[in-house]
Amino acid sequence: MRAWLPVSLAVLLVVGAGGVLAYSRLAEHAPVEQPASPAAAETVEIKRTDLSVSVTVNGTLGYGAPTVLTGRKAGTVTWLPAVGTVIDRGQRLYAVDAKSVPLLFGGTPLYRRIDTAATPGPDIRELIDNLRTLGYRNPGTGNKFTVDTESALKRWQKANGLEETGALEAGDAVVLPGKVRVESVKAQPGAPAAADVFTYTTVDKAVSAQLDPAQVDLGTVKPGAKVDLQLPNGTQAPGTVRSVNAAPAGENGTPKQLATIAVDDQNAVTAMDSGPVQVKIVTAGRTGVLAVPVTALLALGEGGYALQVVDGGRTKLVGVQTGLFAGDLVEVTGNGLAAGMRVVRAS
Repeated sequence: MRAWLPVSLAVLLVVGAGGVLAYSRLAEHAPVEQPASPAAAETVEIKRTDLSVSVTVNGTLGYGAPTVLTGRKAGTVTWLPAVGTVIDRGQRLYAVDAKSVPLLFGGTPLYRRIDTAATPGPDIRELIDNLRTLGYRNPGTGNKFTVDTESALKRWQKANGLEETGALEAGDAVVLPGKVRVESVKAQPGAPAAADVFTYTTVDKAVSAQLDPAQVDLGTVKPGAKVDLQLPNGTQAPGTVRSVNAAPAGENGTPKQLATIAVDDQNAVTAMDSGPVQVKIVTAGRTGVLAVPVTALLALGEGGYALQVVDGGRTKLVGVQTGLFAGDLVEVTGNGLAAGMRVVRAS
């Protein structure tokens, strides 16, 4: 029985030797791990650029906020325009006692009787301009009512079925800045004419947007301010704030403002009657400033911020003052900073 022991022992020795040899060869060729070198710091360029901060509010495409037309001519309403009617210079707005009340263009409403006894004024100048534009020859010049003005006025009165008095009373016509579109009718035939007649808007499409002071600094939204509009079909168009007026308070009682915004390119909304609009309002802006990503700022223990400026392969700290934060960029000023310099950005 012991005869197998030497053989078995020999096998074990051979196997053991092979294992030692294999281990030695594996150990001989195993790669040696080197310690990882630190990654190079990411740098970004200081840029000179324009920065702006904006807020987006919801709006509605339409014709803007309507205005009430109040009649000043005594008598009875005998004719009213249909909703949606566009009324141009010289055309009938409504009728009182079967006499037309035409539309004239201008910025000064009729506030007195205009005739040869009237003193010169802007209302007379506007009357003369309207008569000339409507094709009545030699209506006079300047702001003085003359016999030529009287003659042209009589011809205009005759053409409109009015009494040829050569004088214009305050309620005989209505002076507005331009063409109007009838939004809604308030009066009825047979009602007193010296009352609210109808509401009107401009003929151009406009956007109405409520402004919440908790969301928008109302001091930055003034007539003439430029905004960006995203129209109902998804296209972008520029707009201009036309007016800002008080609006009904919100659910929490906070007073709001209603902005009416003109669409600068009316061709962009020709095929649209109404729909939701996104209004982007710039609330703050800076032009031609130095800016870096916010992630490049280093908060200092003693307060304030610094940048790690790359200088000849090395970095140095430069203290900075921050200005406008706009998205992921921030305005910076500091000693020796210039556009094109590179600074370290924190990972």
